[in-house]
Formats: sequence, C-alpha cells, structure tokens
Amino acid sequence: MVTKIGLDLGYANITVSDMTAGIYREQSVALIDRDSRRIISVGNAAIEGSEQLGEKAMLVRPFKNGLLFDRQITESVVKQVVGSIAKNERVRCVIGIPSGLVSKQEKEIFSILDDAGVSDCYALNRAVAALIGAGGSPLQSVISVNVGASYTEIAVMNNGQVIYAHREAVGGEDFDRAVKQYISDRGGVNISLSVARSIKEQLGSVWHGKEEENVDIEGTLALTGNKVRMTISSEDIVGVFEQPLHKLLMAVAEAIKNIPLDSVEKTFKNGIVLTGGGAMIHGMDLMMGKILGISVRQPVDPINSVARGLSIINSKIPVKGRSSKKNITDSVATYFKDSK
Repeated sequence: MVTKIGLDLGYANITVSDMTAGIYREQSVALIDRDSRRIISVGNAAIEGSEQLGEKAMLVRPFKNGLLFDRQITESVVKQVVGSIAKNERVRCVIGIPSGLVSKQEKEIFSILDDAGVSDCYALNRAVAALIGAGGSPLQSVISVNVGASYTEIAVMNNGQVIYAHREAVGGEDFDRAVKQYISDRGGVNISLSVARSIKEQLGSVWHGKEEENVDIEGTLALTGNKVRMTISSEDIVGVFEQPLHKLLMAVAEAIKNIPLDSVEKTFKNGIVLTGGGAMIHGMDLMMGKILGISVRQPVDPINSVARGLSIINSKIPVKGRSSKKNITDSVATYFKDSK
C-alpha cells in the first residue's frame, strides 16, 4: 500500500496532509543538548522538553529564510512526522518548495527525504500548492499569495503556466515583531514574540468591522526587569502593522505588473487567492482588495492550504513502480487537464 502525503516544511510548523487521514502538524523545531549538540527530541515534544530541561538544552529551528540549513535536524523532524502518519508503509510525497530554489538545494531536499524513508517524491512551488489547496486550479489565470511565518510566496498563473514566482521576506512574524516593538515603545515593556502573536491574533485588524476587545498581558520593564501586567485594547494596536503591510502590498503589486496584457481582465476577474497563517489578521483580504483594486478571496482554512494542495496533487499523479525525484511545478496543470 502506498500512502500519498503532502508535506509543507514551514518555518514555524511542518504540516502533513493525507487525503484519508487529514491534517497532521508538528512544530518545526528540535531540542538540542547545549554541551553535546545531541538531538533530544523534535516537534511538539521538543517544546514540552524545553520547559523541563531549562538552560541545559536549546530549541533550534531547522529552516531559515525559507530554506534548509541543518540536514540532521531536518531529517529527524521529517522522520518523526512521516512516521506518525504512515507507519510501515511505502510513502509517496509531494513537498512544497519556495521560489528561487537552486538545483543543488532541491537535490538536498530529495536526499533528506530519501534518508527519512521517502524515496518517491515530487516537488511543487508552495504558492501553486496553496492555490490548489484553497480550491483553485492551476488552469486559471489567477494570483496566489501565501503569507507564511517568515516569507510570502507569490505566483501568477496564466492558462496553466507559472509566469511569475517570487518569495518576499515578509510574513506573520514581522507582524508579531511590530506588536512587540509597539509595546516596547509605548511603555518600555518587553514581551515575548509568543505574547505578541497572541495579541495579534486576538486584537489585530487592518480593516474596520472587528469588535473591540481587550487582553491582559505580562511582560518585564526594560529598565528594571521587574514583571508588570498591562491591558491592551484593539484600539491600542491600530496602525502598528503599517511597515510589514506596506512591504507585503508592494510585493503583490509587483506581481500584478507581471500579468500578460491579454490576460489582465481574466486575471482581475479571478483575482487573488490569499492563504497562509500570516494572512489571518482580520480584514487582510478586504484591505488588500481595496488598495490594489482587485478581488481577493480567502479560504475557510488558509493555514493548511499548502499541505492540502500538495496532497490533492499527489492523489492525481499515477503510481509508478520506480521511485521519482522530480519538480512538477512547470507541468502541474497537466494533471488537471487529464482529470477533466
């Protein structure tokens, strides 16, 4: 039996999608012994272990700038996740890859997956996968914008071809840092990124219509280090996302410039498909549409769009006897044409 999975190696989370078993997620992190550099645990277990071991161990993320930078850690995390969803079975994987990946880096990913027990593997651009996972088709003339934790992947599709693909260094953590900086500037209080993320998720908005709310937080005074509690309201953080928003909008505007002239009307009609956990701030889709003058739609579950799209494509690829290591971004539309 062949288990067909989609594998999304994100900076914050590694997500597996199986058409039968559904979505499985682990945090993209490993717990490392500070002295021996030995891997103690990976994924969600690493977070739990770090609280028990304290300064004896450190948490390390295996992905940096959207790319792999530690083979051993990456392989351990992949083994953990794949083993959790497909025990003792042959696994065929379609993995999401960022734009601009060079051949050497792509081969390294395939090699890691092979060593992790996944010899049958295909690669697909993450923005294209997100479009498919959101219910779109690569046969459409449409723009896919996937806002991840550290990067935003953008792809312009036109009649089955990826005519523009770009990875912009702005993501959900930039919005977290904007909240953290605001709290520091406002009252000289330091908070963690996790607290800033919680504030963003509960109170953050870039468009009117969100109900006013308050949240109590705890931080430390920058001057003394003493703990302090404070209340933040929705009104307090209005406007704090200006810088990352501007960078994101400029990147999408640049993508719009790359629409072929004979497809502008069709592409604007289909609009932008906005996905990713970083795009879940209230009003992001409405704001982007109003400012750029193009329709924007967001699926119900945008954070899982990449992984879901990867597993959908995997279900369409014929099963072959031999293993494969292939990037199918340029040919992904053929699987949709054949399924008509």
